[in-house]
Amino acid sequence: MTAHSLSLVIIAITIAGLVVLCDGSAASTSSSTPSKSYGRVSADEYILTPEQIECFHRDGCTTLDVVLTEEEVADIEHTFDRFLNREIDIPGKDHCDMSQPFGVPFEQWRIVNIMLPTTYLPSFRGNIYERLSACIARQLFPKLDMTKDYDQLLNKRPAKKDAVFAWHQDMGYWPGPKALGVDETSTCTFSLAVDDSAEENGCLRYVPGSHKDKKLRPHVPLGKSRDDAHALTIEVDESKGDVVKLAPARRGSVTIHDEFVVHGSSGNRAKDRQRRTYVIAYRPRKVVEAERRIGFTHSHNDQVNWDTFGDGESHRLQAEEDERDKDQ
Repeated sequence: MTAHSLSLVIIAITIAGLVVLCDGSAASTSSSTPSKSYGRVSADEYILTPEQIECFHRDGCTTLDVVLTEEEVADIEHTFDRFLNREIDIPGKDHCDMSQPFGVPFEQWRIVNIMLPTTYLPSFRGNIYERLSACIARQLFPKLDMTKDYDQLLNKRPAKKDAVFAWHQDMGYWPGPKALGVDETSTCTFSLAVDDSAEENGCLRYVPGSHKDKKLRPHVPLGKSRDDAHALTIEVDESKGDVVKLAPARRGSVTIHDEFVVHGSSGNRAKDRQRRTYVIAYRPRKVVEAERRIGFTHSHNDQVNWDTFGDGESHRLQAEEDERDKDQ
């Protein structure tokens, strides 16, 4: 089903006095007491408008304003800060700086990155953000069995102008269909604003429509190699037609982007404001299962070599060539 046809279905159902809930059931909106058709319709359900669905598929990114209540964000914030304060142990490279080489002292980090928080704190699983984002993911791809792939916590520390998350496409980091033996890449990655996110403290920025051809631009390591630093980067050139759009988000709001849209973020110029973001990504179950079969979990401690997925992408071919040169 296309985004357009799904939108028509939702409109038709709403006109009929019903709203489709996340479990596939329908609830009436025609009672004498007015009820919400879209947005936060219940504790665990958020219903997208046709325009929001269309925006995600058209631009590769959309923002939902204030999905979580202040009380819900505060509860998540408490656990988030336990990770930031190193009260919960995160082994190896899953606790790193996404803007600098591995090995930089913690006190000098700019973008604190924590991979797979619910793996290291199982009691954090099933929180309200997980439940709501899972509900929304099923609406964006109603014909696919969308399931959680990974989660991540990010924090841009205050007054870190060089806390830049380099331009990239998520598929640059992940194994492609050829490596996985699947014909699907569909992804919706959710970013919860735990703090107000604006240009000053480095909100997400993206190139609308850059996902449509489902092709990767050439990625190169931000450091000398992927062993030196995890991050990749690509070129964005407004003189060649790239249009950059900001995605500011109020605390409790959620930004959703797809796997091929070009995106990144600038540094944090705010002297007294951090930018904490809680990321959850959903993919079809068959894709997640295929990832796990080759040993890919999104952990930076994975034994599988991220640079040699064997999917024919240019930056991985270059990495393979560099590895051969070292062995000679």
